[in-house]
Amino acid sequence: MSDVTPDEPTGRLPSSAVPGGRTDGPPLAVLLHRLTSCPADLLDPHVHATAAVADLAVALDGTVLDPAWLRHLDERLAAGTPEGRDTAALALLASWLVADPALRGVPGAQDAAARAGGTGGWLLRVVDALPRALAGLRTGPAWLAQDGPREELARAFLAVAGLRPAGEDDDLAADAWAAVSTAHQRVLTAQMAQEQERARELAARLAEQRAKEAAAQYASY
Repeated sequence: MSDVTPDEPTGRLPSSAVPGGRTDGPPLAVLLHRLTSCPADLLDPHVHATAAVADLAVALDGTVLDPAWLRHLDERLAAGTPEGRDTAALALLASWLVADPALRGVPGAQDAAARAGGTGGWLLRVVDALPRALAGLRTGPAWLAQDGPREELARAFLAVAGLRPAGEDDDLAADAWAAVSTAHQRVLTAQMAQEQERARELAARLAEQRAKEAAAQYASY
């Protein structure tokens, strides 16, 4: 199972679930195109996410999930609660991306899969890590509804998969992530609101002090 921590600073790229440094993946446009072609029924609440992941692992390289992995996924991807449905949706979207031959054919992706012990192992690491990186931000279908969420999802996927978009170095990928990260933007918005409130309080105190000084000066005449 993944060792990704869910409480990392919001402006930092999600941790890679793959040992070793990040390598060049496909262009970001490849993942965005794949997400726009995602069939709506993939995110149907009745889809059994664990079974779908298990079937894909077998199809990719013959990986058969052991009972521990099956129990782990069943616990995390149970669709009985809104949180479970959203986690299952992210796991299914991660599976949809891994299933893309255009992604798996990239040398960097092949290297990441090898470092994860094979394509099936890579799938499991990504499926486990991506919902942690994006927990609580959107419902499943909302990730596909607009350009911004699709880019956030694609960049988070690449990050946890041990990849970065083709044509970007680590610094550029990190800057681009900070620009699209919903969690980070929410933190920045809250910080700006706090700063504005402190500025209003300071202005009020200064105005009060000036009024007192003016009153004292008037009284001394």
